[in-house]
Amino acid sequence: MQTGRRADFLPSYWAGLTDRPMFYSRDLAHQMLGGHLLGLDTENLAMLRHFAASATERRGWYPLWAFLFDGTPAAIDYHDDDDFVREIPAPFELVEKAVEQYRWTRDERFLRTPEISSFIRTTLTSFVQAHDPLGTGVAGERGSGQIFQGTATYNEVEHPPHLLVAADGIASQWAAHAALAGVAADAALDPEFARWNAERATALETEFAEGWWLAEHEHYTAGFTREGPVSGFGLESTWFPAVKGLMRPGDRGTAHLDFLSACLEKSPPHNIEAFTYLPEAYLRYGRDEEALRWIRFLAESRADYPEVPFTHVAHIATGLTGLSVGPRDGDVRTRSHIPADAWLEVDQIAAGTSTIGVRHEGHEASELWVTAGSGVTWTSTWPDGRTTRVDVPVGGRVRVTADGDTTATPLRK
Repeated sequence: MQTGRRADFLPSYWAGLTDRPMFYSRDLAHQMLGGHLLGLDTENLAMLRHFAASATERRGWYPLWAFLFDGTPAAIDYHDDDDFVREIPAPFELVEKAVEQYRWTRDERFLRTPEISSFIRTTLTSFVQAHDPLGTGVAGERGSGQIFQGTATYNEVEHPPHLLVAADGIASQWAAHAALAGVAADAALDPEFARWNAERATALETEFAEGWWLAEHEHYTAGFTREGPVSGFGLESTWFPAVKGLMRPGDRGTAHLDFLSACLEKSPPHNIEAFTYLPEAYLRYGRDEEALRWIRFLAESRADYPEVPFTHVAHIATGLTGLSVGPRDGDVRTRSHIPADAWLEVDQIAAGTSTIGVRHEGHEASELWVTAGSGVTWTSTWPDGRTTRVDVPVGGRVRVTADGDTTATPLRK
């Protein structure tokens, strides 16, 4: 953490290669949930706000790619307003993560701070209009393949033909719209804007499902050039539709994940950062063994790239527990993703205005307790899709079993 190390430093933490004392938009987006779980909400807000303020009309509504800890643009990635690193998924991810942080903290500054509020709206309107190479409403770039001119994908080792729109781009764009659509219930967002986002999310999901599937290859395309769809393994553009949950469950989603798994065996990424996304991709579609494999791989790597430890915290505390927060404060959900003969326990998790703990014993029993703040309504999902819904008061602990038994006890003092 860099907060307070120098008087001119922003509240911040390292989010980039360890030889670069900076924070990057892509890295920050992926580290923010782990940052929250580690108590770094002030830092998350300050860095997000700084990126949001940097997205100007002169820069095509792109946020800058990286900042030094004092808030100045990182010269390695920024030469001038026409010559800086920019990749289509990043602004959409920052919008999605602003909503995610709001849900986990219930701090409206993540949505209502003027810089962030403006950034959210311009990203989903002006940014898309300025970067729509195919005229389909899917944001993309000109296909130069040069990150200083703008690329459609996070895949920086992309080979020609370079994509105009990419699957990681549409997945991130959809996720931003879907996240905003989901906060209408608590009036944190203008209801009309929320409804518009819901409509756009539906349209993008339909566009992807109907127009991006390659039947002859049995997987989704990595993206499009002017000549049409591109097949083959595209690293981020192959796994992001799963990471974000854009793929509809079913045979196509299963086939695409099978394709991803086969490609990872044949051509694994060269950088450790890439692997940090894989647990999310597999957990989201219930492929728990594959997710756990990559979680263990990352832990055993002992890599000091910040994304590895930050995402590891999230993979354990929220990924394997299936812990998530709903649209309303006090709505929490879990689903065990651990092996049947294992157990996992996490505690002191800040979930909205509550502090909670969760324990899973295989797929047979789960417990949730509230140590501070407000009571919660807990929905536990079992492997067969059944749910158990119970209220857990502050100072209370509830145990539910797959057989349907529910036991409530007070916490020991």
